Amino acid sequence: MMKQPGPPSPAGLTGSEEHKKADVKTAGGAALAREQQLDQYFTFRDELKEVEFKRHDMPTPWMNYLSNGTFHTMLSHAGGGVAFYKSPQIWRITRYRFFHLPTDRSGPYIYLQDAGTGSYWCPTYEPAFQKPQEWSSSHGLGYTRFEAQEDEVAAKTVYFVGPYENSLIWNLTLTNNSPAVKVLNVYAYAEFGMMEFMRELQWQCYNKHQVSVQYHPKEALVYKYGVENQPKPEETPLVYMMSDAPLHSYDGDREEFIGSYRSESNPAAIEQGGCTGSTLLGGDPCGALQVQVTLQPGETRTVNFFLGTAMDEAEVERAVEHSREADFVARSYAALKENWDSYLGAWNCELPDADAQRMLNIWNPYQAQRNFLFSRNISFYATGTFRGVGFRDTAQDILAVAPFDPEAAKEKVRLLLGQQYQDGHVNHYFFPNEGWDPVTSIHSDDHLWTALAVWDILAETGDAGFLQESLPFYDGGEGTLYEHLKRAIDFTASRLGPNGFPLMLRSDWNDQLFRVCRQGKGESIWTAMQLGTVLLRMKDLAAASGHPEHAAGYEAMYENQKDLVNTLGWDGQWFRRAVMDDGRFLGTDEHDEAKIWLNAQTWATLSGMAEPDKALQAMDSVRDILDTELGIKKLHPSITTFPDPADPLTNYNKGTGENGAVFCHANTWAIIAECMLGRGDQAYKYYRQLIPNVAMERAGIWRYKAEPFVYASNLFGPESDKFGLANVSWLTGTAAWMYIAATQYIMGIKPVLAGLSIDPCIPSEWEGFKVTRRFRGCLYEISVTNSSHSCKGVKEIRVDGQRLEGNVVPAYPEKATVKVEVIL
Repeated sequence: MMKQPGPPSPAGLTGSEEHKKADVKTAGGAALAREQQLDQYFTFRDELKEVEFKRHDMPTPWMNYLSNGTFHTMLSHAGGGVAFYKSPQIWRITRYRFFHLPTDRSGPYIYLQDAGTGSYWCPTYEPAFQKPQEWSSSHGLGYTRFEAQEDEVAAKTVYFVGPYENSLIWNLTLTNNSPAVKVLNVYAYAEFGMMEFMRELQWQCYNKHQVSVQYHPKEALVYKYGVENQPKPEETPLVYMMSDAPLHSYDGDREEFIGSYRSESNPAAIEQGGCTGSTLLGGDPCGALQVQVTLQPGETRTVNFFLGTAMDEAEVERAVEHSREADFVARSYAALKENWDSYLGAWNCELPDADAQRMLNIWNPYQAQRNFLFSRNISFYATGTFRGVGFRDTAQDILAVAPFDPEAAKEKVRLLLGQQYQDGHVNHYFFPNEGWDPVTSIHSDDHLWTALAVWDILAETGDAGFLQESLPFYDGGEGTLYEHLKRAIDFTASRLGPNGFPLMLRSDWNDQLFRVCRQGKGESIWTAMQLGTVLLRMKDLAAASGHPEHAAGYEAMYENQKDLVNTLGWDGQWFRRAVMDDGRFLGTDEHDEAKIWLNAQTWATLSGMAEPDKALQAMDSVRDILDTELGIKKLHPSITTFPDPADPLTNYNKGTGENGAVFCHANTWAIIAECMLGRGDQAYKYYRQLIPNVAMERAGIWRYKAEPFVYASNLFGPESDKFGLANVSWLTGTAAWMYIAATQYIMGIKPVLAGLSIDPCIPSEWEGFKVTRRFRGCLYEISVTNSSHSCKGVKEIRVDGQRLEGNVVPAYPEKATVKVEVIL
């Protein structure tokens, strides 16, 4: 821990109209200065699977997700955040003020007050005006810890959600380091929200008359959201707040605790002698608990607070009694740690690159699992009001969870396919917790993603019986899982445009392309490539499901689309992106803007459709035109007036979002494409430059801003004046695909139907690496030796000393461990 220094002067990148590599280096040793500046802010503690923060004033709140799958809390490094039960749309427990100042308010706060002097401070650093002399915080896997000291009192607070109750546990440990007795008033505070976030914004003046906070005889506060016409009243929980220490007092009315013209920084109740004992039958609710702790010199005491949900009064009483058991908190924390140790035990690597090793062993799979849980629902950037479960998003998130939890991956596939219609298309996004009507716009790509997820699950498990499960269609009837996948193919096959490519429909993966197909004539060349990738999987799935007769049809469709991609889809130096309603091609050198699009170049190789010379030329164009030192631009040049100044293709500013930004999600496919072409040095260049802390070091912390331990969706591109600014972190498809790109293509350890394929494509300077990988019940201990300094090409594989023919290691369900030696 350290006393926080003053804020530095912002340092970072300037924008540039140059589409080529921007100069992200500064003169006169500034790179070293920037690295030292990062050390002032955070340190990775890999042995603990933590990242430690040394300052509270990060450029943005750096978040963590605490969850048991039902009860969730998004918590920042400085203690701000929001708690919700199942859904942030209709069961949001606490308030968080998105986009407002002061930043990062409110949160589950603890205040420590010296009963003698009246001075008080917060172990989270914020929000009290008085700050601790020493402070640090750390994000770990499912928990966040704060350590602080002020006036010779040390406080350690660990926030986490355990597996045994639906509650946020605030585990506070206090130590008196002074020679005198300390009497402390300890306050726990949370501002309750009115559950339905959008309805609160619109109707709080009436809703507030129908909420209540009452004191429970078990020394707890119970908050009830009893508003009429709420979406699911029978599933709406009670909220309780309690401690395992005797209560000195409490407040349930925010106005009584905070006071008038005050904030969380200076609550009136604390300054005026303690909580008032208020309850609430209408108004703005809160939970504030006051306990008193007397510490002898050198003494350490622990106090726990709990913010939880229960379905009725009886369950509140049971949860309160359970939480007060002497070992409840310790057992809950131990189980949380054990769960993550088991989960991450599916993969561990030793690499020559410490930054990559950390990401692949800790933060990338952790982020991917949180994506899988929350889709794109709520983050510091997304208010959790409208997204629900995105079909294409979630189908891609499954890919990175299948190696760790294939049963959860299967269940998510079942959820998705319940949103498919009999004709094969799907709902764009939907609301399984809220019960709201889905968004039904039809996109050319949504329904095709599921086959990739199913193939990966089958490769991971070898369980072909999964394909025979009977699942319902959204509009009635049911069919086997394989029939669902086949109908998705049939839907696309029956909706081809005048040139023979799939119709764009509402859009494809790039949602902004709805403008090229308003008349229903636009075609997606990229979707043709996606379809090709899926058709290769469908041939395997047809055979596995007992329908080998379908393979010929899939092959014919593949060859037809492949021919179109290599003829009409080829522009001379790269592949075109789409056909617009008026018949003109999008992504051609003939135009002044949006000449080249990243996805068309990468998926031409991913699909196996690009002829070899065209694949190499297309990816060379990516390197020469789109690549920067902070990642690959999504398109170039950015759009301002194309195709019509009165109706441009996008409203995004140049270099932002969908318009010339570094779209990190799309960069993952460039890594895979380069690996498939055998160009390991280029693939790794693309991979490494987007490792978050590496990108932050290059851009500067005050330009990058987002977390250095999880991926962002996009970075502003060089045509923006904020080149390097990271946006929409945590919940992004970047996480799943970056994990797939690194583990299955760079390291080359990829489950296939016949076993575990090993075909690395690494930087030529690497002399090797090691991986332990759990696969179908067996732990594979894999060592790769690259004394020839090759990028790609397996020379020999030995399994337990026996030479293997080919590069697919079979499954060994009867063995606990096998040793695999690979020579490149």
